[in-house]
Amino acid sequence: MGGVPSAESDLVIVSLVRYADSCDPARRHSDCPFAVEHQGKLTCHEECRGVIRSLLRRGRGEPASRSKFDARRLRLSEPDGPPDILWHTSSLLQVVTAATRACPLRGDGSLGLRRLVDATSALGALGGRGLDPEDLIRRGFARSVKLALALWLGRRSDDRLSNWEHIAQWRTIFKKGIVGQATPEGYLEAISDGPVAEYLNAWIATASVEDVLLWRPPDRHTEPRATEPATEDMEIWTWVVERFTQTYLDRWSLSSLKREYAFVQGSWQPDFSTEVLAERVVLREEVATALADRAMVSSDVIDPATMESFTEQAVALLRDGQRTAAAALFNAARMLKPNDRMAQNNYAFCILVDNPEEAKGLFIDLLRRRVPYPAVTWCNLALAESLLGQVDAALKACEQAYEADTGPKAYLWSRHNEEWIVDYMTARAWAVHLGAELEQSIEAPSDIWARRLERLTPLEPQATSSDLSSAGTDEEDL
Repeated sequence: MGGVPSAESDLVIVSLVRYADSCDPARRHSDCPFAVEHQGKLTCHEECRGVIRSLLRRGRGEPASRSKFDARRLRLSEPDGPPDILWHTSSLLQVVTAATRACPLRGDGSLGLRRLVDATSALGALGGRGLDPEDLIRRGFARSVKLALALWLGRRSDDRLSNWEHIAQWRTIFKKGIVGQATPEGYLEAISDGPVAEYLNAWIATASVEDVLLWRPPDRHTEPRATEPATEDMEIWTWVVERFTQTYLDRWSLSSLKREYAFVQGSWQPDFSTEVLAERVVLREEVATALADRAMVSSDVIDPATMESFTEQAVALLRDGQRTAAAALFNAARMLKPNDRMAQNNYAFCILVDNPEEAKGLFIDLLRRRVPYPAVTWCNLALAESLLGQVDAALKACEQAYEADTGPKAYLWSRHNEEWIVDYMTARAWAVHLGAELEQSIEAPSDIWARRLERLTPLEPQATSSDLSSAGTDEEDL
């Protein structure tokens, strides 16, 4: 098929998939070119799966299991348009992840139907691979749905929700578990335990998938009833989601790391297609290291998987121009866990453009406390110094970021056409651009930053996409 996607080639691939899926192991297709007779029965070594897999790649190179897995890159590799069966499992799960972590309403207060259509299309494609859509939503994404709902309801003001038909009912439901004045912290605590948590668990377990995605509560006079889902089921489906959407193991929940370790050791065999599981291979040593690192994490910090959800919410708010709301989100996180450096870092990032003085103090404190990925913090400090008119201090911070950069890409502020936007790039590339800009503004005798700018590789772009669909799969912090 020449590796070029087309309607005709897609039809052939779909037909092959359906053909393979309809194959009864006890009675193979007699016209299958891979079926052979053995002891009077048709048998198959499943070579057809390999053929289909190569067609599904359509020129996109080897599957992720044979190279470093990068969830974000896989998502960006997909063709334009709604999700379909040709997409990687990781990409399909990322579409559903984005839907479960976002408010179902658009900026004008209307329902985001495209979000629903894309999510249900992705769920349908995942169902064809043996990943049950109901279990994914009710178990794998249950926490994401509850967090997103609590975070949006907990905001003191949100024009997007003010006229929503279900807002009053949800606030009434949450009042059952919030003591005193409703605060963002109160909403987050309410979903962890007590009557609100029980109500939400029952709602997610019994409502239709569409109702869960649209945050549509039961009838006012109906209380959802459901037994508590088995912890093992919740862990397994959470593991599936994190395994294919989180590039870095330190973003996984502890239960998912333990599941993966049991899987790579061979002591546990999950009941999923080997073809799907083979789309990502994690080395036993990597999982063991991640588990050892997690053992050192203090209880004073927010669970990494929960912080990931917070970050997703914040990025959506920042790209919608709602910096105050994003800052309030992480301020609530700081109130829950005052010693969490990541929560402080992300709060400082959200207020950086509007309150550089306060942000500067927080970034300096973080550097003293040895924050992870210091290059990103040096970049943020450089911007704070620049906004405060301290050019020399900003250039020194840029130099620190340039020399310290050893981490992955991160979200950083950039100004385009007098508007502040969130870019996703390496700390070193960002520092070079700001350094060159500052160097030019003071007409410095040295052109060190200009020369560094010329040497930037294509892998260090001047700016990255601000498309929300490509964000939030492997970030370490804001």
